[in-house]
Amino acid sequence: MDSVALYCTAALVARGIYWFICILGPVERKGKRASDLSGGSISAESVKDNYNQYWSFFRKPKQIESTRLRHTFYNLVTDIYEWGWGQSFHFSPSIPGKSVKEATRIHEEMAVDLIKVKPGQKILDAGCGVGGPMRATRLIQISEAHVVGITINDY
Repeated sequence: MDSVALYCTAALVARGIYWFICILGPVERKGKRASDLSGGSISAESVKDNYNQYWSFFRKPKQIESTRLRHTFYNLVTDIYEWGWGQSFHFSPSIPGKSVKEATRIHEEMAVDLIKVKPGQKILDAGCGVGGPMRATRLIQISEAHVVGITINDY
């Protein structure tokens, strides 16, 4: 009975991954499938090495190497996140009649309005990741503020 449940679960997961990658496709590059992606910021060999490092963490005794694990994780997933969500890795609410990209922009602009950014003001974006929102929003384009981003990975 356990093998039947395992088989069904694996089949559901495989269908879900297929649907997400092949049917939905990326947010900003509609029409391009995951199998069509080429290049990127890390090579296939580097992905393989990082993958092996990531899983080796779970196979050895629990000596936590959190810095190395964190870097391995973010180096592996950042390209996937950018492919799926663009430069903004946060979730914004959907707005009827607006695309995902437009809803994300509106959400980011609302955050800028909420903190009442003034021209020339210095702003810290702690945990900025690749810094998409601080580059794309009115934070820089309209407000003329000076934004500094700090993240936990050198990606």
